[in-house]
Amino acid sequence: MAPPKDPRRRYPLYLNILVIFLLLMVAVAGAITWYNYRAGSERAVASSKRLMQDVVNQFTGELSQFMGKAYAFLLIAAEHPGVNLPPAREEHDLRGLFFKALEANPHFFSVYLGHDDGDFFQVMRLKNMPAQAREEIKAPPQAAYAMRAIERGADGARVQTWIFLDAKHQRLAGWSQSDPAYDPRKRPWFQRARTVGKVQGSGYYVFSSLQEPGMTLAYRFAPEPRGGVLGVDVSARSLSAFVAEHKPSPSGLTVVFDEDKRLVAYPDSHKAVRQVMIDGREKLRLATLDNLGDPLLKQLSSRFDPQRPNQILDFSVGDEQYSCGVVRIRDFHGRFAYVAQFTPMDELIGPIIASNLHSLLISLLIMLAAVPLALFVAQHISRPLSRVVAETRAMRELQLDPTPAIESRVREIHRLTQSVDAMKATLRTFSRYVPVDLVHQLVASGQEQGLGGEKRVLTLMFSDVASFTDMAEHMDPEALMQKTSHYFSGLCEEILANQGTIDKFIGDAVMAFWNAPLPDPEHAAHACRAALMCRARSRAMDGAWQAQGQPIMHTRLGLHTGEVIVGNVGTAHRMEYTALGAAVNLASRLEGLNKVYGTQILASQATLEAAGEGFVWRVVDQVEPKGTTEPILIHELVGLMGDDPELAPDRSLLDFCRRWDEAFALYQRRDWAAASEAFAALAGERPQDQAAQVMARRTADFLADPPPPDWDGSAVYQIK
Repeated sequence: MAPPKDPRRRYPLYLNILVIFLLLMVAVAGAITWYNYRAGSERAVASSKRLMQDVVNQFTGELSQFMGKAYAFLLIAAEHPGVNLPPAREEHDLRGLFFKALEANPHFFSVYLGHDDGDFFQVMRLKNMPAQAREEIKAPPQAAYAMRAIERGADGARVQTWIFLDAKHQRLAGWSQSDPAYDPRKRPWFQRARTVGKVQGSGYYVFSSLQEPGMTLAYRFAPEPRGGVLGVDVSARSLSAFVAEHKPSPSGLTVVFDEDKRLVAYPDSHKAVRQVMIDGREKLRLATLDNLGDPLLKQLSSRFDPQRPNQILDFSVGDEQYSCGVVRIRDFHGRFAYVAQFTPMDELIGPIIASNLHSLLISLLIMLAAVPLALFVAQHISRPLSRVVAETRAMRELQLDPTPAIESRVREIHRLTQSVDAMKATLRTFSRYVPVDLVHQLVASGQEQGLGGEKRVLTLMFSDVASFTDMAEHMDPEALMQKTSHYFSGLCEEILANQGTIDKFIGDAVMAFWNAPLPDPEHAAHACRAALMCRARSRAMDGAWQAQGQPIMHTRLGLHTGEVIVGNVGTAHRMEYTALGAAVNLASRLEGLNKVYGTQILASQATLEAAGEGFVWRVVDQVEPKGTTEPILIHELVGLMGDDPELAPDRSLLDFCRRWDEAFALYQRRDWAAASEAFAALAGERPQDQAAQVMARRTADFLADPPPPDWDGSAVYQIK
């Protein structure tokens, strides 16, 4: 029987393969070019961001060094036994310490000490001081340092003495004057330092003698026997040198500015200072983004959002396009500063465009050279298929006689020819028994797994992250997703390594259980060990995050052992293997009670009994969690005896737990006086132990107002 005539035009397979091949080549070349452009652009942006972050991290370190050494100096100097002594013109007990501080810290301009009675002693560096400022204090040209002392003479009059020294601290010259105008007690740095033991910062301003930006830090020491204030002037010259060295590109620019848009660090530190008229007098002030005269900085001033910690902005200056990254940081006093980097777009993605054009040209040449090869391959593939078509036409005409085998190195075509041969043989066989038009292909079907479950005793675990909502509100969603996935990966590795089954993830929580689907006679012990390993893993991750300045993910865990229904629940279209029952809810409630007692791992009495020996526990309380009607004892899982330092508690903790259990026994016997004394001692020994504080307050309350005789010793909670 002849096939029906097809009205549409058909083309040979080899020609279709050739056209598809060429189209694919064009599509692949275009896709590769587009992908390379996108990926290159993203890599360039990512590299720019990494560079930006590296600069921010390095600048933060530079700022830490910039300020931290000044902090350390003030604290050390305040403890010096000579800090309360008056100056003696050319000598002071702190002279050696002051000189060492200046030599060890090139960014220190001046260190000084002022007393509440007006006495004053100062050592300053004269390097980089303008000639006019040196002339005002009558400093010789070769002087490297200057000392100034203000003291009271025998007649009670104040005397100021200037001494000038060379680089080896040898005296060169000096002069004195009576009743000087300078009084340290009237200076802002002295008046700002009102609180003993707290370093006060002035914020960035221009040192009039240096004509450079910097900051003054002051520290008031104890008033006995003579109170006073220590101060240090810190030049920001090193910060300007840092941003000059860390340009994002050859023509790029890095600057640092404060909350008032004043430039703290600029490649040319002298440009960061401007003369302004105040009350008819010229004074030096820090330049701002708006008045420096740089169009890039002016656009940045109008467009950046000071409330956003990270932002990327695009600017145009003439025909030049710029990308600007801005990162917000905090200084030592909690004030915000901003690091901004400008990169010309030509320098950022220009090489990528050139590389893509080169790749596109190479792809075109390869495509042209591959056309003959593609034609040969297409014909080689289509030839066996043409023979298969001829075979099927013969089968349609019931011409089922055997024919020579069709050979092909293409697996699918080879299998197709085998199937056609098998079909011919089947048709030949069945045609002997039934009419040909009743011959059908037989299809085997498998069985599907149905809904249902079984009762089984499981040990269940719930985890949760403390203050996750607050952290999520302050993190970029993508960064939060990556951080949470890394956190889940760490916890799940420990759970699976201890034969646990991950049930589900609920927001920042993990639900897991043991003894299903495969039986596990030691399910409680495995669950307890997994909880301890999760705690250790969480602490390790928190330590790494904290070192990077990232928020931690403090983990709390709840364990309970009880009977549940475990199996497939859902519908015929979608099922889930999980556990249901009151025991599941109780495990979740125990996790929540960690908030009350400040613990990390809470477990029920049932889990403690099923876990066996080797674990270290501390009985915490007898409670009635929400959703329960019977009181239960809850225990903190402290550790596991053995050689593992991450799991084994030290001797002091073991002794603390032993004394805790003794105190809890007194509590259960209603011996409120002894229990209150015991828990108060434990709370005093470990002030950070929240459970000790809870029990100390409760027993003290019961000592003053005992509970009724029918009280069963339980604390009732409504925490979910």
